[in-house]
This record gives sequence, C-alpha cells and structure tokens, in this order.
Amino acid sequence: MPLQTLMRRPARVGLAALVAVMTTVVALNLVVAAFLMANWSRAGQVLVALQDGHVAMLNQETGLRGFLITRDPQFLEPYRQGAADMAVLDAQMIEWSEGDEDLRYWVDQLHVAEQAWVEQWATPVQQVQPGIGDGESLTALLLQDKALFDRYREVEAGAREVLTARREAAIAQTRLVLATGTAVGIGVAVAVALVVRRVNRRVSDEVLPPIQQLRDQLSDLAQGDVDRAVAPTGPVELREMATDVNTLSDALRLRGEQVSAREEQLVAARDEAERAGQAKTAFLATMSHEIRTPLNAVLGLTDLLLTTELTELQRGHLETVSRSGDSLLTLINDVLDFSKIEAGELDLDEAPFDLAELVYDVGQLFAGAAGAKAIDLLVDVRAAEGRQLIGDGLRLRQVLMNLVSNAVKFTPRGHVVVRVTGEVRHDVLHAQIAVLDTGIGIPDEHRHRLFRSFSQVDGSTTRVYGGTGLGLAISQRIVQAMGGEITVDSEVAVGSTFTIHVGLQLGTAEDEVPPAVSLAGYRVLAVDDNRTNLDILEHQLTRAGATVVLADSPAQALYLLGATGAGHGFDVCVLDQHMPGTSGDELARRMRDTPATAGLPLVLLSSSTTVPVGTAGLFDARLHKPVHPDRLLRTLWSLVRPGPVREPATSTGPVATGHEGASLHVLIAEDHEVNAQLMQLYLRQLGHTSERVADGRAAVDAVRAGRYDVVLMDAQMPVLGGADATAEIRALPGHRPVVIAVTASVLASDRAAFLAAGADDFLTKPVRLAVLDGALGKQFPGAVAAAAVQPAPVTVPADVLDREVVEELHDLGEEGFQQVYTRFADNLDAWVAGLVAAASGDAAAADAEDSAPRLAHRLKGSSASLGAAGLAALCQRIEHVDELSGAERDELLQAFRIEAGQVAVAVRALLAGTPVSA
Repeated sequence: MPLQTLMRRPARVGLAALVAVMTTVVALNLVVAAFLMANWSRAGQVLVALQDGHVAMLNQETGLRGFLITRDPQFLEPYRQGAADMAVLDAQMIEWSEGDEDLRYWVDQLHVAEQAWVEQWATPVQQVQPGIGDGESLTALLLQDKALFDRYREVEAGAREVLTARREAAIAQTRLVLATGTAVGIGVAVAVALVVRRVNRRVSDEVLPPIQQLRDQLSDLAQGDVDRAVAPTGPVELREMATDVNTLSDALRLRGEQVSAREEQLVAARDEAERAGQAKTAFLATMSHEIRTPLNAVLGLTDLLLTTELTELQRGHLETVSRSGDSLLTLINDVLDFSKIEAGELDLDEAPFDLAELVYDVGQLFAGAAGAKAIDLLVDVRAAEGRQLIGDGLRLRQVLMNLVSNAVKFTPRGHVVVRVTGEVRHDVLHAQIAVLDTGIGIPDEHRHRLFRSFSQVDGSTTRVYGGTGLGLAISQRIVQAMGGEITVDSEVAVGSTFTIHVGLQLGTAEDEVPPAVSLAGYRVLAVDDNRTNLDILEHQLTRAGATVVLADSPAQALYLLGATGAGHGFDVCVLDQHMPGTSGDELARRMRDTPATAGLPLVLLSSSTTVPVGTAGLFDARLHKPVHPDRLLRTLWSLVRPGPVREPATSTGPVATGHEGASLHVLIAEDHEVNAQLMQLYLRQLGHTSERVADGRAAVDAVRAGRYDVVLMDAQMPVLGGADATAEIRALPGHRPVVIAVTASVLASDRAAFLAAGADDFLTKPVRLAVLDGALGKQFPGAVAAAAVQPAPVTVPADVLDREVVEELHDLGEEGFQQVYTRFADNLDAWVAGLVAAASGDAAAADAEDSAPRLAHRLKGSSASLGAAGLAALCQRIEHVDELSGAERDELLQAFRIEAGQVAVAVRALLAGTPVSA
C-alpha cells in the first residue's frame, strides 16, 4: 500500500467519527429544543399564570369583604384591579391551551369556578348590601363567599397538580434523551479510538523501520561513511527514498575523491591570497609615504608663504593652492582609511580623552565655514562634562568631523547642532552624539545609499555637491569597530539627524570639575530667536550658578529690560546678531540710547566672522558660535566683575623641568630635504631652535653627543629606520629627549612599532604648523618661545579695526604681524584708487582686466581678514554697484573713500604702536 494511502486512513476514520458525533449532538439539540423544552416551558408558564390568577382572586375577595364591613368605596379598588388582572390571565391561558385538550379542560374548569364566584356572590354584593347592624345577613354572605371561593381553590389545585406532573415528565424525558445521546457519542468515540489504534499500529509496523534505516544511513553519511547502503523496504515512497539515498552515497563518494584531489589546489590558492594581502598592505604603506611626503612640503610651505608679503594675485593663487591641497589631503585620507579598513588594518587605541573638549574642538574647526554660509553652528554638551573617557578619541573626532562637515555642506540656512547626551551604567557612558541640521534632507528612497562606498545620495552626473562618497562609509566602519552604530533620521526640506551611539569606558574616578568661574548671584539676559541656542546658553550659565532669563525676540528683551526696574535687574546681556525684524546691533543701539540700560554690559554672540559697520563701540565683547563654555563664562565674569580670572590648574602630559618660558632645542631626523626645511621653518616660527640629520644612525649619534629636548623622528630613513633609532635612543644612558614620530604611513603596525620602541607621540604627515605647536605644547606646556605665547601688548586704533582679529593675527609673531599689516597699508591707496575708478566707469584709470565687483571681492577678503569690518562691508556693497543708481553709487564711493582713509590711518598707527582717537 502506498504511504499516502496508509497515512490517510486514520484521518478518514477520525473524520467519520467527528461527523457521527456532530450529527448525534445536532439531533439531540433539535429534539430537546423542538419538543421537550416546549412542553416543560409551557407547563411552567401556566403554573406562573395560575399563581398570578390566585393572587388576583384574593385581591377581589379581600376588597369586597372590606367594602361589606366598612362600606368604604376605597376597598373596591383592589377588587377592580384584581378583576382586570384576572381578565388578562384568562386570555393568556386560553391562548396557551390551544391544541392541548387536557390543558384546555382545566382552563375551562377554572373559568367556570371563577364566573360562579363572580356571578353568584361578587356582583350581587356590589348591588345590594345588608344593613350595618344586620350581622346575620352579613355572616350568611361571607359563608356563601367562602363556599364559592373554596370551589375555585379546588379546581386551581387540581390544575396545578396536573401541570406539575406534566413538567416533571418533560424534564425526565429531556434527561433520558441527553443521557442516550451521550452514551451514543461515547460509544462512537471508543469505536473510533480502537480503529485508529489498529491503523496506527499498522503504520508503525510498516513505516517506522524503513524510516529508522534511512535515518541511520543519513547519520553515517553526515559522519563521512559513504560506503553503507540499505535495502529498499516499506511503502513505495520509502523504497524510492532508500534508492535516492543510496545514489547520494555514491555521489558523495565521488565528490569526496574530487575534494581530496582539489584540496592541495585550495591550500595553494589560500597561500597566494595571503601573499597578495601582504603585498596590498606593503603597497598601502608605500603609497602613503610617497603621497604624503611631497604633500607635506606643499601644504607646509604654502602656509609659510601665506605669512609673507605677497601681492593680491599671489595671495589668491596661494590660497587656492592651500584649499586644493586640503581637499587633496582629505581625498587621500579617505581613500587610505578605506584601504586600511578593507585590509583589516583598522586598529583602535584605548587612551583617555575628554569628549566635551573634542566636540568643542570640532565645532571650532567648522565655525568659519558655518559663518560664511550665515548659519549657526551650536554645541550642546549634556553628558561627560569634566570626565575622562577611555577610547580612540582621534577616530571619534574623525567621525564627528565628517558628520559636521556634511551637515554644514548640505545646510543652506538655519542651524547645525552637535548635541551630546547619555547615561552611565556600570562605569560605561552610553553616549549619543547627534548632529542635527536644518538642511535639504534625505529622501527615503535614497537612504540605502548613505553608507555605501563611493556613493552619494545624489548619484547623478549633475549632482550639486562633491565628495568621494567614502566619508560616511568610513565613519560607519569606525563606529562599528568601536561597538556602536550610526542612525539616521531625516525629512526632505526639513533636515537630518545623524546620531552616533557608542559606549565609552569611564576613566579614573575624579571629582566633578566645576565651571571655570562662578556666576552665582548674577542675572543674565540671553536674547536669540533660535530656541536651541537659548537652551544651550541656559544650561551653560545655570551650571555656573547664574540666574538666566531668556528672550526669543528683541521686543521681548526690551519688555524684560523695562519690567526689571529700568533695566537694573540684569548684570549682563548676551545678544545674537541675526534676528528677524531687529538685528543684534540695532537692539544694542537702542539699549545704549536708553539711559537706564546704557551701561549694561553687552556681549555679541554671532556665527558671523565679520563685524557690521558702526557696531564696534556697541558691544563690550564679541564671541563666535560655537563658544566654549569656559570662554563664555570667563568673558561674562570679566564684564560683571572686572579683574584677573584665576586659571584652573591643569597638568597634561610629561612636563620637562627647566623649560618654563624658554624655547626648545629640537633635533629633526628627516632624509627628505624639503620636509626637513619645512620643519625648521615651523620651529623657527614657533620660537624654537633646531638641527637636522638625514638618517636614523646620525640621529642616535647626535643624541649621544648633544642635549636635545625633542627629536622629530621620521619613519623611513636610510641606514637606520625611525623605530629602531627610537629604541636605541631610549637605551642610551643619561638625558632622554622626547621622541615624536613623524611619518607618512597610515598603518597601525607602524604606529605600534614606534610606541613599542618608546616614542612619546605620533604625528601623521602632512604636519601643519598648528598641529606641531599642539604636539610640542602637549609635551612641554610651558616651553614655548616668548614671542609665540606672550606677544607684546597691542594697541588697537579706535573703532576701525576689530580688536579680537588684531590679537589673533599678532599670534603670528612680530615679524609676520608687521609684514601682513605693512603690505596692506602700502597697497591700500592703490587698491582703493583702482576700485573707485572701476566702479566709476573710468576705463582709462581702471585695470581693463579687473571689474569693480572682482576688485571689491578681493579687497573685501583681505579687509575682513585684517579686522577692517566696516571697509569689508562697503566692499560687499560695491560688488553689486551695477544695480545702483548714479546718486547711490556716488554716495557709496564717497563713504568707501572715507572709510578707507580711516583704515589706512589706523593701520599705520597700529604698526607704530600709537593709539588713535576716533
């Protein structure tokens, strides 16, 4: 018998049994519902009616008796109600007795007894009553009533007895039918169980042994025994399966022979793949060195050239070279990082770092780019403030820089916010670092391309935004290597939020670091139309103890100032520049014009890098977004309580004694002539002395013979490599200099080799001036040249030049500072004359190759860079001079000449160190 037929028999028997049981149950329900239930239900209804009829008769009798005794008509009301109820009950019982002769008999008897009582006693009594004192007649009437009512009771009792017996008989019949049906169902179930048991036993006898044989054979095949075969037995299907398994055994035997034959080929292929991987790694290291080494010289020398005296055209070309070099470096870094990840060379460091400082540093890096687009770049740190975390801070910085760069790039207006939140669980900070923007957003159908290598959301050939498409892919790989993830939430034309979810181990437990200064007891008014920035300011200032009042518009600020007692309720006011309706400088001017608030210290907090014309005297301080909390607090403290602010004690890195306020003596171990020259120029710019050797052996000999504070050690050098030279230097007796590895390699193995040899730090080419300065400052916090960290006091003339910009440029050193401003002053008159001639349409006086907008754009950039914000603003207006009428053009050029003259006088006075009155 086929297996299919054999397996169907139990199902068929079970189905038949189920149909039989269901049929029996349905039949029982029909019999009970249609016949038996109707009988005892009717009997029950009539019994209830008899009871109600008895009550109605009693009501009639009681009412008439009361009337006979008292002759009060009120006693006739129960009689009438009982008569009405009795009429209704008689009609119901007549209806129920239709078709039931026995029941109809008793209904008729009851009706006859009832009518006899009514006609022979109730009706006459109502018509004629005996006298009040005629006791004998009254007694006779009552005895007549008793006789007639007893007759009614006898008939009712007989009917009740018959109906009770009928209901009990119907109930007994129902029980009998249900018991019979249950017995039938049990019998059918027992019979089916016996049949199914017999069928299952047959199935077991015919099916299980062949299946067990097949199972044993398959188990042997899984263990590698391909020589066993079974005889086909049992149903047709099992015999076919046994044949197929035997065929499979033969095929596996043949396949095993083929696998054995190819195993040697696979081993050889694996060895070849490993050699290819090693070659790829070596090629990566070589390409990194060969690309970064010349690029280091290009970018470094470009930075140095930009600090020298140049023509406007030369400076423009060099700035283009610098920007292009930075773009090329970014591209190279992306490609090399991706190659490292693909080659399995991505190793993460475990070192302490400050997450809050890292985020603020990244914000400062992109503040200029955000300001150029007139968008706010804000930083909101709500976790890890003042705590050291353990992890790869450099890699996390790389991821965050990529996300912030993308946010600024794809945000045409609004703001970009970097927000840090998280909670500590079991000494691990589960951080969420979110980068929110109000940019173009990402369509849902394009999100799958976000983290794909060499892919962008806009993949068309006419895409507006450039880039390699590697940044997000690399960032995702780095975060995943850290055990975290990056999530995206975006809406088209609303903005995007990229969130880094990562767990970072907490460092050594420390007391919570308090804010740089305390503002307890001071009230601060913060004015900004951006609610996010207001929340950040409230958090930072409240943490320092200040009482913060928020105003989301200039109108609300003026109202609050007027409502606090003529403006005396606040100690300082922080203003945003770009607000709808009334700008920050307009609000400041109105406050200065009001006597009550004229002396209130005002701080301008703006994303713009330039100062609007005529606003230099309105504000007591100017800060750029995103502002570090310590700098904000120190600035406010200096305004509300003038005087020196105590710097908190800090200690980072190994501090060499005896170097406070002195320059360093540095040994440069570099075989590349241009890179060595660049390092020497860098060190000279920073105020340090240096010597150079061309190989590692010479470096070891120089350290043995002389005394150096720092050794800048290249990795790949002739005679002796950088790592080996570092190890030998560390083995020398006596004074041990700080060794900073400087290499173009991107491999973690090279970094590990240097650190294992005893290097103190590791820098990757190309090295920029600021990076080198930071590395030296990390090792020797006090060992920098006096000219580098303690510039001579600068006297900023009048309101023409921005004091903060002048102080920043003075950090270039006295020589560079003098060169920049001297060149600007020497050429300003010629630039102004050429621009006025071009704007006036004087073709003979103007350079034929330069139009007024182009000349204005060039002068605007240099003016803003040197702090001449008013002159830069006028140049920006001259860029659109073609749109002005003749009168407007003349007025603009006249104002331009006056402002240029004031700037020239101010710059000359600045170079001479002489203050100039406004």
